[in-house]
Amino acid sequence: MNDLNIIKKEKPEIPYSEDSDAIFNSKILVVDDSALIRELFGAYLTQAGYTDIQYAENGQHALDIIDENIPDLVILDLEMPIMGGFEVCRILKSNPETKHLPILIQSGRDTASDLTKAFSHGASDMVLKPIKRYEILARVKVHLENRILVSKLTDYHDRVASELEQARQIQLDICPSKHELKNYLQAYGLDIGWHYEPSSEIGGDIGGILPIDETRIAFYIADFSGHGVAAALNTFRLQTWLTSASELYSSPDELLTKLNSFLHNNLSSGSYATMLFFCLDIEKQELTYSAAGSQPPLLQGSDGSKEFELLSSKGMPLGLRPHWDYENIKFPFEKNTKILIYSDALVEVEVEENTYLGEEGLRKEVSDLWHEEKSTEDKISQLVANFHQRMDPDNSDDLTIICLENVNELRSS
Repeated sequence: MNDLNIIKKEKPEIPYSEDSDAIFNSKILVVDDSALIRELFGAYLTQAGYTDIQYAENGQHALDIIDENIPDLVILDLEMPIMGGFEVCRILKSNPETKHLPILIQSGRDTASDLTKAFSHGASDMVLKPIKRYEILARVKVHLENRILVSKLTDYHDRVASELEQARQIQLDICPSKHELKNYLQAYGLDIGWHYEPSSEIGGDIGGILPIDETRIAFYIADFSGHGVAAALNTFRLQTWLTSASELYSSPDELLTKLNSFLHNNLSSGSYATMLFFCLDIEKQELTYSAAGSQPPLLQGSDGSKEFELLSSKGMPLGLRPHWDYENIKFPFEKNTKILIYSDALVEVEVEENTYLGEEGLRKEVSDLWHEEKSTEDKISQLVANFHQRMDPDNSDDLTIICLENVNELRSS
């Protein structure tokens, strides 16, 4: 008895879910040179609840339809006049717009070579003739569900990527622009070099410059534990807190003490931050700073012929204990004095097998580099280039480098 005569009207066989409407409304293209087979597939699909079905009688006809409106699934016969199914598969898979289009082959050829050829040409699945109603409906449902899932994941990925790019741009905007650095040179007589790069789209490092008044300016570097979104959110939290604590910029010890209490109350258990916070008094030529377990700053005195020295960075990392008092350290910051601060990534790289650069290795490298006749920007670029040569690409980390030099230029009024 002909299959068309035994189809009875029943309720759709796909259990309703949040994707059911999308499944039933999916565009399905049936490609077969036999009008009877096309009618049979149409009857099966319509009875199951599908509402958008198109038909093509050969491969070229199918490509013409797809060119106008890409379907969600193609049910494709292999042996047809004008253009067969293998060629259709090849063309669809070579087109970026249709390369992920699911293709369900239906054929009477079931040899191993036929199956291999079909899948090598890009077929997603195959059913053998004579077509079994429940088998074809089950396979159609699976491939449409997968396509909807992939579409959702792609949309989610694109949305997350867009949001991460916006967050990355916000982090970059926190860093001073070249124009702002030139303004600091004019206003405070400071030659400032700056480099920031996250290990992924966004990172847990942050640095900033905070003018206080005409003769004083604060700057800092901080590094939150972890990487990615969680660490980046904490940098935004820190930036927000600092904006509201401007009265503390001239007292680094008090600022870290209060910031520590804030972070202890707001960070998740086990999270913490290391930080250096500086206040530079241009008029007094004095630099005051307080440390919370960060990397030791590198200082070169006003006599530029001397090497850089490592300063103290002892102090409890922020957020680990509720009450901790931080101390100020002061030293002269006269003309030609330079200070370089950096995140731990810069020293946690191998210079040779099982030997890391370390703080002393960085000190020597910076001392040698700063004796060269190059701009501060070029010297920092060389440090970054050395870092990338040594960095393990499978174990990358956020990198921040900030260098300030008192060039003692006249400040604007």
